[in-house]
Amino acid sequence: MTISHENLIRRQQAVQDALASAAREGQPASPNTAADMEAYGRGDITTDEVRHRILARLHADPRYQKATRAA
Repeated sequence: MTISHENLIRRQQAVQDALASAAREGQPASPNTAADMEAYGRGDITTDEVRHRILARLHADPRYQKATRAA
């Protein structure tokens, strides 16, 4: 995947903004999620891959499974 320097700068700023916003709202990203977002910011993975990884962790979390069974 080839990404222009300008797009990398935009990605990195978007990641920093998203992580800071989540922390300000009292919902900081998990270390794994932060690492995935930073990989996106570096251009290593796509937004689809970030989404896939986050959802896979969410669905594997017993707390999520418990909440969806009760609904």
